[in-house]
Amino acid sequence: MSSRAVVTIVTVFVVAGVLLGFFFLGPSLFSGSGGSTGTLSPGGSTDISGSGNPTGSQSDNAIVRENDQPGTSAWKIPDGYAANTEIQAFAGATSVAPGKSITFYVSTKEAGTHYSINIYRLGWYGGIGARLMSASPDHIGQAQGYYDQKNYQLVNCNTCTSNPVETNWKPSYTLPIPNDWVTGIYLAKFIDKNNMQTYAPFDVTGGSKSAYVAVTPDTTYAAYNYWGKFSLYVEDGPVTDSVHKDVKVSFNKPYQDHYGASQILSFIVQAVRWMEMRGYDVSYMSDVDLHVDPASLLTHKAFLSLGHDEYWTKQMRQGVEAARDKGIGLAFLGANAVYWQMRFEPDHAGVPNRTIICYKVEAAHNDYAHDPMYGVDNTVVTTYFRDPVVNNPENTLMGAMWNGLTHAQNGFPWTVDPASAGSPLLKNTGLQPGQTYGCGIVGYEWDKVWPTIGTADNAGMISVPAKNVHILSTSKVKDEGGQDDISNSTYYIAPSGAMVFDSGTIRWSSALDNYRPDPDKVCDSSSNNKSVPEMKALMVNIMDALIVKHPSSF
Repeated sequence: MSSRAVVTIVTVFVVAGVLLGFFFLGPSLFSGSGGSTGTLSPGGSTDISGSGNPTGSQSDNAIVRENDQPGTSAWKIPDGYAANTEIQAFAGATSVAPGKSITFYVSTKEAGTHYSINIYRLGWYGGIGARLMSASPDHIGQAQGYYDQKNYQLVNCNTCTSNPVETNWKPSYTLPIPNDWVTGIYLAKFIDKNNMQTYAPFDVTGGSKSAYVAVTPDTTYAAYNYWGKFSLYVEDGPVTDSVHKDVKVSFNKPYQDHYGASQILSFIVQAVRWMEMRGYDVSYMSDVDLHVDPASLLTHKAFLSLGHDEYWTKQMRQGVEAARDKGIGLAFLGANAVYWQMRFEPDHAGVPNRTIICYKVEAAHNDYAHDPMYGVDNTVVTTYFRDPVVNNPENTLMGAMWNGLTHAQNGFPWTVDPASAGSPLLKNTGLQPGQTYGCGIVGYEWDKVWPTIGTADNAGMISVPAKNVHILSTSKVKDEGGQDDISNSTYYIAPSGAMVFDSGTIRWSSALDNYRPDPDKVCDSSSNNKSVPEMKALMVNIMDALIVKHPSSF
């Protein structure tokens, strides 16, 4: 055989091999390309632990490089050293960009008390959970007032105003953010001379072209924050008569829950640790950023709603809907999302978007007129999104929507729906139809797929689920009154090809990582209170599926 013939035959085989490889692997190989149509490629690994090494486009990005830095466990507040009245603080913004500055407002119970400020970035860092970014010692405290949580009293806050409660404290420290700080969720930790400690959270933005953008629900943090004795809830305090409901709440006060960290350590940090352990190309921003610039989602491939994401503005909702309609995947890694519509107002100093307004009017109470925007612009009335005056139920966005809650039990196991066996999202996960997983994964609030008309209180509210909703889980739960109910994890494919996933439970993140700030609040048995390997593998599949477009049959 001539050398020319040999070359020809070899060339034919090479070309054929390339074509076959493209045919079988092409969608996976291009799953990271914007606007592509693909099939599921579960993270480049069949390891159901969901903790294997990142592959492909995840192998080299700012998150991977950041988590190669040394971590520290000093970000945690030791038992017995969580401040109550000794030192309290908050950040003057929910987020800040590298190269800009953020101001902190601090009050010590006694004037002249020395304290220090350490700034930590939350992440994986070899499982330690955070990295020390800066340390600022030897500040002199100002006694600007404090809230005594044990006695439900606001003490010596001469600058505080009401409706909403706003501290109007003098600034204590301004932190310039270095240009090389990586986007993330940060905790400022304030430590007084007696080692009493408290937090103030904020996001550092950046990574405008990252594959995933994770949004922190700062408006929900504020809604539940009863510092100063007022929040958007009567029932949020341990003693109902001691905590009062208002229609306006301010960011300009410390967070009462979890030593100033609000809900981050309860419902969010586990997802952050898992994503950063796997090296996903993710950036972070506040829901205030989403409100100000909804179009910023369009430079990403997937939107991630973190934790308890209950309070949204019209602009936030429209921005996420527009992203979905452009083919950007959506994942709601909690429950009770997009429930209340709210508005922003400036604070007393005129700083925009520092006051949250939610009159919580509704058809069932015939009290629309309490909101001054009723009859002026009904599309921004502060009620349920599913209420007739707004007529935009949350399940038209998420596929499912909120249905119930309980504070009486520490959660329920997550159960694979028997009809989900053929779902591509279950491939290589080890999840078995009809089987239960995890301890306390479902709760304390949950979503489910609703029929086309009606809600739990039969108040004439509207429910129109997205078309072709696929149910991944149907978990048995009991509501606050002890009545049987169900929770669903769901997904659907939008006409744009974008996948929309709703976990259907606020504690979804606890399936992804073993960190537990309050083990007894998540599960009855601490020995079983661990992450779930099969559900982590499912989450790998979900993350892969979010960044590609799909046929409606997916």
